[in-house]
Amino acid sequence: MEVELDLNDTIQSVSSLKIVEPAEVYRRMVAGDTFVVNVVTAWCPDCTERQKQYIDGFGQNMQSHGVDVLQVTVQLDKGCFISGEHEKLTAQFGGPGYPRTVLIKHGDVVDQDNIEIITEAGLSVLATKFIQKI
Repeated sequence: MEVELDLNDTIQSVSSLKIVEPAEVYRRMVAGDTFVVNVVTAWCPDCTERQKQYIDGFGQNMQSHGVDVLQVTVQLDKGCFISGEHEKLTAQFGGPGYPRTVLIKHGDVVDQDNIEIITEAGLSVLATKFIQKI
């Protein structure tokens, strides 16, 4: 698995996902971009084990339609947000429930209630749903 860091060390690419901080999500929203955010935690086995094996395929599917998939880890320990910005992002996208996959279209949240979609089939259906909304 190839890992690349940009010069500012703010965006890390792991295969088709871009690992980012909340500031990058907000920057893209303000810019009016269309993209997907996958909100995860470090303590959640649905995030770190179950979804992890399929999220790259989901990201590749979305990228084939010109849509980036950003991933933000908001908690390292259960109930403890990394920062106030991580907590704010979580609240803006519907609150706890991980992993949560959110579609942003032209800077606006258009689909945020996609929680615990962790199987290959579930992520494939989600990609199709998102592509139709774009």
